[in-house]
Amino acid sequence: MIAAIAVFAMVFAAGAVLLESSSDVDGASTYIKGDTNVVKTKGYLTYQIMYFESEEFDTLVITYSAVLKNGSGDNQSGAVSPSSGTLSNGIESDLTINAPASAGKYTLVVTFTAEKDDDPSVKTERTQTITVVEPVVLTAVLMNNSNVDFTNFVVYFKVDGVLVEDSKTTVSVEVGGKTTVTHEWVAESLSNGRHTFQVVAGDENIGSKASFLGGEGDFYVGHSDYGLINIMLAILLVVFIIMVVYLYRKPVKNYGKPKSRR
Repeated sequence: MIAAIAVFAMVFAAGAVLLESSSDVDGASTYIKGDTNVVKTKGYLTYQIMYFESEEFDTLVITYSAVLKNGSGDNQSGAVSPSSGTLSNGIESDLTINAPASAGKYTLVVTFTAEKDDDPSVKTERTQTITVVEPVVLTAVLMNNSNVDFTNFVVYFKVDGVLVEDSKTTVSVEVGGKTTVTHEWVAESLSNGRHTFQVVAGDENIGSKASFLGGEGDFYVGHSDYGLINIMLAILLVVFIIMVVYLYRKPVKNYGKPKSRR
């Protein structure tokens, strides 16, 4: 038997993953590439950048500068590391993007500068949209009610029936014991409403079955089952306060007249 507990969070994310952006400029090719453009708040991404010049020059100096901008176009301090440097022709260099604490759309802007022999510097700009989201925290308490201990047992989370590939967790639970597994799930987009999750055994567990698996839970995006009730209670509270204020301030008829004339 498994007791499952879900700690839910709001998720705002949209947009398709752009893995690579490249084009040719004056015989040169530049790009930004990576595995994903979605990251959790305060998380990090790694991209590769490259400048390739097909022609030969006696002198070729390639430099770059990189900055992360928010939706208003403001630079995010310390968000790109290294934020500038020198590149070797045709050799990739890594950039680490440190996601801000606020969810939203951001733009990575990389400016390549090439100095070829005595020619003036040629600049090329590439951009990459990055979506920063609040992760959904999935939590399940697993209880081992079988008669055998489970050591180094691999489990995963499934959300709405789909396996979360990066949720792999190794657990060890003795007979009668329990353990808690947690995963911060970064989803590119989620519809409003109720979503379900469960813990399942990984294929890595050859010939082993754990009786404590199968736990379930749920979380909500945009609202919860209690949302409508809370709204109704809030409305009733406001109405009650208005009635109390009205009755308290309502003038008393015949106020100020002698008792004999009331």
